[in-house]
Amino acid sequence: MLGIHFLGDGKISIDEVEKPKAEGKNVVVKVTASGICGTDRHPLLEEGQETIPGHEIAGEIIEIDKPSWARVGDRVAINCHITCGHCEHCLQGDLYFCDQLESPGYEWDGGFAECLLIPEDNCMPLPDDISTETGALIADVLGTAFRGVKRANLLPGNQVAVWGAGPIGFEAAAVATLLGARVAVLDMNPYRLHMAEKYHKPELVLDPTSPQADEAIMDWTEGRGLDVAFECVGNEKAAHQGMRLLKKRGTLAIIGVSHRLTVDPWDMIQRELSMYASRNFNTHEFNEMIALVRHGLWADKVVTHRFPLKDAEKAFEVFLAGECGKIIFTG
Repeated sequence: MLGIHFLGDGKISIDEVEKPKAEGKNVVVKVTASGICGTDRHPLLEEGQETIPGHEIAGEIIEIDKPSWARVGDRVAINCHITCGHCEHCLQGDLYFCDQLESPGYEWDGGFAECLLIPEDNCMPLPDDISTETGALIADVLGTAFRGVKRANLLPGNQVAVWGAGPIGFEAAAVATLLGARVAVLDMNPYRLHMAEKYHKPELVLDPTSPQADEAIMDWTEGRGLDVAFECVGNEKAAHQGMRLLKKRGTLAIIGVSHRLTVDPWDMIQRELSMYASRNFNTHEFNEMIALVRHGLWADKVVTHRFPLKDAEKAFEVFLAGECGKIIFTG
């Protein structure tokens, strides 16, 4: 079967690799949708990796050995947190806190291949009316955005801004809009701003580097400031901009990864600001996201490009150029 490897320095190889075999509770899934994640940028551009990457995955179980419930033909999304299954964090559904955490695409071979070996416990059954493509989105990019927004406890009419119109920010804006918030979106990428404008119709669309950006936000909120600023790009400047535009008792939500943040505690005290960071979804929230999709959440509108594995070099060219939303490898 075909599998992709990151060689580092932006290079990849498309290799013929051995197809995995089901063993015990580990099942074989035929991958029908696997998304390129922003975190793939680091091993792609830097040191590469030995395992097959890809952790936003959905597909169909095609081989089992001694499963508890899985059956050949089951359509599943793959939870990318492989854990012990019995510690307090696993039992609470917070798999990413498990001390034995591993992941497909890193410690295990991932979804940028025709087939995947994965523990049965990581297979989340997909209802017939939910596509495997949407399942792959729920398993990471939507899941991350959903929990990050859910934790803000938004009320209808709250005025919020989302920094970043890439896949995480796109989904965060979608969730906030569906929950009744008034939404502004900020990004430096015109392509992604156009995507947000087309699908979410936010009340305000801005380039955060514009000298008028802060003033525009304050005018939009009639001088009060934002209820919540969602930082979805992993950029310290974006986080600082969001924080200074918060209203008194406003909240900064850090959803983007890969930045350090230095804050002024006196400013936080003076305005009684709150701040939280959010990592990924709790497993008990899977059905909540299914319900949102059924209720009209445009989760799959973030997908702009689809490629077969054999065209992986082109897919990563588009990914690195940034003129895209989510890119999906199709089975």
